[in-house]
Amino acid sequence: MASYIGNKTMITFTAAALMILAVMTMVVEARDLSTSTGGYGEEAMKVRHQQWMAEHGRTYKDEAEKARRFQVFKANADFVDRSNAAGGKSYELAINEFADMTNDEFVAMYTGLKPVPAGPKKMAGFKYENLTLSDVDQQAVDWRQKGAVTGIKNQGQCGCCWAFAAVAAVESIHQITTGNLVSLSEQQVLDCDTDGNNGCNGGYIDNAFQYIISNGGLATEDAYPYAAAQGTCQSSVQPAVTISSYQDVPSGDEAALAAAVANQPVAVAIDAHNNFQFYSSGVLTADTCGTPSLNHAVTAVGYSTAEDGTPYWLLKNQWGQNWGEGGYLRVERGTNACGVAQQASYPVAR
Repeated sequence: MASYIGNKTMITFTAAALMILAVMTMVVEARDLSTSTGGYGEEAMKVRHQQWMAEHGRTYKDEAEKARRFQVFKANADFVDRSNAAGGKSYELAINEFADMTNDEFVAMYTGLKPVPAGPKKMAGFKYENLTLSDVDQQAVDWRQKGAVTGIKNQGQCGCCWAFAAVAAVESIHQITTGNLVSLSEQQVLDCDTDGNNGCNGGYIDNAFQYIISNGGLATEDAYPYAAAQGTCQSSVQPAVTISSYQDVPSGDEAALAAAVANQPVAVAIDAHNNFQFYSSGVLTADTCGTPSLNHAVTAVGYSTAEDGTPYWLLKNQWGQNWGEGGYLRVERGTNACGVAQQASYPVAR
């Protein structure tokens, strides 16, 4: 019996050793596919691309298109890997659903804010000019915790960020003044606001506010659902929420922006080039944007300070919940990072 047990133990040990050897062989083979710098070799990157395609349900019309998109994916993956490996940053990037698009393609398809033309502003005044923040509000504000922010939406492949940012700000001020949070219709603004705005081809936040005022309000999302493409204006849909006016935050003044955000979410313009495409978590710093070229609109729903001491703005985006921190982005506060304070405005309730 003892001999039998000994033989069985030896067999078990041998099988385990062979299994460990097989695993080690696979690891070595995998390492052989990678480059000496720690990146991925061509074949390993192709496997990575294939896995990404399966994860995101991506297909291509032919092999030529697949080969071209693979080269874009490879460049983006290298960019993300190098950024994360560099260390010393307050943010991380990740390969996401946009990984086979160049940054120019991505910006053209998923942003849509037009530069504000020179000239006088349509609405004068800043109602929070002489506001003194409470000790609590000086530290942090998060309108999500107060029930004043609807869920993350997705503009899709339609350059109408301007409509989403404006509508989000209207949703919030309506909840703040009435206690009722209602998801409102970006599609109505997209279809019907043609005064300087061009649907999926871009527009202005303030023009969206002006349309809502002129139209006598805005319909709910249920009554006028989003289609990710400009359609015929359904003028018969009844408004559910109204605003009386809108105001602009003094340009470049982050203290003024904080005063406004302490009282209501604010639509802001940002530079969404480069790191925005693959942002995953943390606080994007001013050096990630360089000289801001405003091309995207989001909604500032709060501000606070990260664990590492970096003050930040909390921004609600509209690229779905799988992007960023559940659809949200944090941008460094106090440095006007990505131009966050350059072009901000908010609706005024009736």
